[in-house]
Amino acid sequence: MTIIALENLNYSYKDGGMQRFILSDVSFGFELGCFYAILGNSGSGKTTLLSLMGALDEPQSGTISYQAEDIKRLGYDNYRRNHVGIVFQSYNLIPWLTAVENVLVAMDATDNKLPKDQHAVVTNLLTFLGIDQGKATRRVTELSGGEQQRVAIARALATNVDLILADEPTGNLDETSSEEIVEIFKTLAHEHGKCVVVVTHDSEIAREADTVLRLSKGVLGVA
Repeated sequence: MTIIALENLNYSYKDGGMQRFILSDVSFGFELGCFYAILGNSGSGKTTLLSLMGALDEPQSGTISYQAEDIKRLGYDNYRRNHVGIVFQSYNLIPWLTAVENVLVAMDATDNKLPKDQHAVVTNLLTFLGIDQGKATRRVTELSGGEQQRVAIARALATNVDLILADEPTGNLDETSSEEIVEIFKTLAHEHGKCVVVVTHDSEIAREADTVLRLSKGVLGVA
Protein backbone atom coordinates (compact mmCIF):
# COMPACT_ATOMS: atom_id res chain seq x y z
CA MET A 1 0.00 0.00 0.00
CA THR A 2 1.35 3.41 -0.98
CA ILE A 3 1.44 5.71 2.04
CA ILE A 4 3.15 8.75 0.51
CA ALA A 5 3.36 9.70 -3.15
CA LEU A 6 5.43 12.41 -4.84
CA GLU A 7 4.03 13.77 -8.08
CA ASN A 8 6.05 16.05 -10.37
CA LEU A 9 7.86 17.82 -7.55
CA ASN A 10 10.02 20.79 -8.51
CA TYR A 11 12.31 22.84 -6.30
CA SER A 12 14.95 25.35 -7.34
CA TYR A 13 16.81 28.43 -6.18
CA LYS A 14 18.68 31.28 -7.79
CA ASP A 15 22.45 30.95 -7.90
CA GLY A 16 23.68 34.31 -9.12
CA GLY A 17 21.92 34.85 -12.41
CA MET A 18 21.07 31.19 -12.88
CA GLN A 19 18.18 29.06 -11.67
CA ARG A 20 19.49 25.88 -10.08
CA PHE A 21 17.06 22.97 -10.01
CA ILE A 22 17.40 20.75 -6.94
CA LEU A 23 14.37 18.63 -7.82
CA SER A 24 13.01 18.29 -11.34
CA ASP A 25 9.64 16.57 -11.90
CA VAL A 26 10.30 14.03 -9.14
CA SER A 27 7.64 11.32 -8.86
CA PHE A 28 7.69 8.21 -6.69
CA GLY A 29 5.41 6.21 -4.39
CA PHE A 30 6.60 4.83 -1.03
CA GLU A 31 5.01 1.68 0.40
CA LEU A 32 4.22 0.52 3.92
CA GLY A 33 6.46 -2.29 5.16
CA CYS A 34 9.47 -1.10 3.18
CA PHE A 35 12.82 0.39 4.13
CA TYR A 36 14.10 2.91 1.55
CA ALA A 37 17.50 4.52 1.23
CA ILE A 38 17.96 7.67 -0.87
CA LEU A 39 21.55 8.22 -1.99
CA GLY A 40 23.12 11.27 -3.54
CA ASN A 41 26.22 13.41 -3.48
CA SER A 42 26.54 16.28 -1.05
CA GLY A 43 24.37 19.13 -2.31
CA SER A 44 22.26 16.85 -4.50
CA GLY A 45 19.06 17.81 -2.66
CA LYS A 46 18.51 14.74 -0.44
CA THR A 47 17.77 16.81 2.65
CA THR A 48 15.54 19.15 0.63
CA LEU A 49 13.53 16.18 -0.59
CA LEU A 50 13.13 14.85 2.94
CA SER A 51 12.13 18.30 4.19
CA LEU A 52 9.39 18.43 1.57
CA MET A 53 8.17 14.94 2.50
CA GLY A 54 8.11 16.01 6.15
CA ALA A 55 6.30 19.30 5.38
CA LEU A 56 9.23 21.31 6.73
CA ASP A 57 9.34 23.07 3.37
CA GLU A 58 6.95 23.43 0.43
CA PRO A 59 7.54 22.40 -3.19
CA GLN A 60 7.41 25.14 -5.80
CA SER A 61 5.20 22.90 -7.90
CA GLY A 62 3.90 19.37 -7.77
CA THR A 63 2.10 17.54 -4.98
CA ILE A 64 2.87 15.27 -2.05
CA SER A 65 0.01 12.98 -1.08
CA TYR A 66 -0.35 11.08 2.18
CA GLN A 67 -2.78 8.17 1.84
CA ALA A 68 -4.00 9.74 -1.42
CA GLU A 69 -4.69 13.18 0.10
CA ASP A 70 -2.57 16.25 -0.66
CA ILE A 71 -0.67 17.16 2.52
CA LYS A 72 -1.33 20.82 1.77
CA ARG A 73 -5.05 20.08 2.02
CA LEU A 74 -4.47 18.05 5.18
CA GLY A 75 -2.64 21.04 6.61
CA TYR A 76 1.11 21.03 7.12
CA ASP A 77 0.90 21.41 10.91
CA ASN A 78 -1.68 18.64 11.15
CA TYR A 79 0.44 16.38 8.93
CA ARG A 80 3.61 16.97 10.99
CA ARG A 81 1.82 16.41 14.31
CA ASN A 82 -0.16 13.36 13.40
CA HIS A 83 1.18 11.49 10.37
CA VAL A 84 4.97 11.63 10.14
CA GLY A 85 7.91 11.09 12.47
CA ILE A 86 11.24 12.75 11.60
CA VAL A 87 14.66 11.66 12.84
CA PHE A 88 17.47 14.19 12.43
CA GLN A 89 21.22 13.63 12.23
CA SER A 90 21.74 16.05 15.14
CA TYR A 91 18.98 14.33 17.20
CA ASN A 92 17.18 17.67 17.98
CA LEU A 93 16.40 16.54 21.53
CA ILE A 94 15.68 18.99 24.36
CA PRO A 95 18.98 18.82 26.28
CA TRP A 96 17.71 19.60 29.78
CA LEU A 97 15.03 16.87 29.66
CA THR A 98 15.40 13.16 30.26
CA ALA A 99 14.90 10.56 27.54
CA VAL A 100 11.39 9.82 28.83
CA GLU A 101 10.48 13.51 29.01
CA ASN A 102 11.69 14.14 25.44
CA VAL A 103 9.36 11.44 24.14
CA LEU A 104 6.44 12.59 26.28
CA VAL A 105 6.75 16.09 24.78
CA ALA A 106 6.13 14.63 21.32
CA MET A 107 3.14 12.64 22.58
CA ASP A 108 1.62 15.77 24.07
CA ALA A 109 1.78 17.51 20.69
CA THR A 110 -0.18 14.95 18.67
CA ASP A 111 -3.92 14.66 18.14
CA ASN A 112 -3.63 10.90 17.60
CA LYS A 113 -5.35 8.61 20.08
CA LEU A 114 -2.75 7.26 22.49
CA PRO A 115 -2.95 4.97 25.54
CA LYS A 116 -3.78 6.69 28.82
CA ASP A 117 -0.64 5.51 30.59
CA GLN A 118 1.77 7.36 28.34
CA HIS A 119 4.68 7.01 30.73
CA ALA A 120 4.46 3.21 30.53
CA VAL A 121 4.23 3.38 26.74
CA VAL A 122 7.36 5.52 26.58
CA THR A 123 9.28 3.25 28.96
CA ASN A 124 8.34 0.18 26.91
CA LEU A 125 9.22 1.91 23.65
CA LEU A 126 12.62 3.00 24.93
CA THR A 127 13.28 -0.51 26.24
CA PHE A 128 12.38 -1.93 22.82
CA LEU A 129 14.94 0.46 21.31
CA GLY A 130 17.66 -0.52 23.78
CA ILE A 131 17.36 2.25 26.40
CA ASP A 132 16.89 0.69 29.85
CA GLN A 133 15.05 2.40 32.70
CA GLY A 134 18.25 3.70 34.29
CA LYS A 135 19.24 5.53 31.11
CA ALA A 136 15.67 6.55 30.31
CA THR A 137 15.57 8.81 33.38
CA ARG A 138 18.88 10.54 32.63
CA ARG A 139 19.18 13.83 30.82
CA VAL A 140 19.79 13.04 27.18
CA THR A 141 23.11 14.92 27.28
CA GLU A 142 24.38 12.14 29.56
CA LEU A 143 23.72 9.52 26.90
CA SER A 144 26.00 8.44 24.06
CA GLY A 145 25.35 9.53 20.49
CA GLY A 146 23.86 6.15 19.60
CA GLU A 147 21.60 6.27 22.65
CA GLN A 148 20.44 9.78 21.84
CA GLN A 149 19.57 8.67 18.32
CA ARG A 150 17.49 5.83 19.79
CA VAL A 151 15.63 8.39 21.89
CA ALA A 152 15.04 10.43 18.74
CA ILE A 153 13.61 7.35 17.03
CA ALA A 154 11.38 6.70 20.05
CA ARG A 155 10.14 10.28 19.84
CA ALA A 156 9.32 9.80 16.15
CA LEU A 157 7.41 6.56 16.87
CA ALA A 158 5.60 7.65 20.03
CA THR A 159 2.83 9.50 18.21
CA ASN A 160 1.73 6.24 16.54
CA VAL A 161 2.64 7.19 12.96
CA ASP A 162 3.32 4.88 10.02
CA LEU A 163 5.81 7.07 8.15
CA ILE A 164 9.35 7.57 9.48
CA LEU A 165 11.77 9.95 7.71
CA ALA A 166 15.41 10.03 8.73
CA ASP A 167 18.07 12.52 7.59
CA GLU A 168 21.59 11.02 7.77
CA PRO A 169 20.62 9.27 11.05
CA THR A 170 23.98 7.51 11.42
CA GLY A 171 26.17 10.42 10.32
CA ASN A 172 27.41 11.17 13.85
CA LEU A 173 27.66 7.57 15.04
CA ASP A 174 30.38 4.94 15.20
CA GLU A 175 30.15 1.81 13.07
CA THR A 176 28.58 -0.40 15.74
CA SER A 177 25.92 2.17 16.67
CA SER A 178 25.19 2.77 12.99
CA GLU A 179 24.59 -0.92 12.38
CA GLU A 180 22.26 -1.11 15.38
CA ILE A 181 20.23 1.88 14.19
CA VAL A 182 19.88 0.34 10.73
CA GLU A 183 18.64 -2.90 12.31
CA ILE A 184 16.00 -0.89 14.19
CA PHE A 185 14.81 0.68 10.95
CA LYS A 186 14.61 -2.72 9.27
CA THR A 187 12.59 -4.10 12.18
CA LEU A 188 10.19 -1.15 12.08
CA ALA A 189 9.57 -1.70 8.37
CA HIS A 190 9.47 -5.48 8.19
CA GLU A 191 7.93 -6.45 11.53
CA HIS A 192 5.81 -3.40 12.34
CA GLY A 193 4.71 -2.38 8.85
CA LYS A 194 6.14 1.13 8.89
CA CYS A 195 7.41 3.01 5.85
CA VAL A 196 10.98 4.08 6.64
CA VAL A 197 12.77 6.51 4.33
CA VAL A 198 16.42 7.34 5.05
CA VAL A 199 18.52 9.84 3.13
CA THR A 200 22.19 9.03 3.40
CA HIS A 201 25.56 9.01 1.69
CA ASP A 202 26.43 5.72 3.42
CA SER A 203 26.57 2.78 1.02
CA GLU A 204 26.40 0.37 3.99
CA ILE A 205 22.88 1.59 4.78
CA ALA A 206 21.94 1.24 1.14
CA ARG A 207 22.96 -2.41 1.16
CA GLU A 208 20.46 -3.09 3.94
CA ALA A 209 17.54 -1.23 2.34
CA ASP A 210 14.73 -2.91 0.41
CA THR A 211 14.79 -0.20 -2.27
CA VAL A 212 17.66 2.14 -3.06
CA LEU A 213 16.96 5.41 -4.85
CA ARG A 214 19.50 7.89 -6.16
CA LEU A 215 19.03 11.62 -6.51
CA SER A 216 21.25 13.15 -9.18
CA LYS A 217 20.90 16.40 -11.12
CA GLY A 218 17.41 16.85 -9.76
CA VAL A 219 16.17 13.45 -10.89
CA LEU A 220 15.15 10.64 -8.52
CA GLY A 221 15.37 7.07 -9.75
CA VAL A 222 15.90 3.51 -8.60
CA ALA A 223 19.63 2.88 -8.22
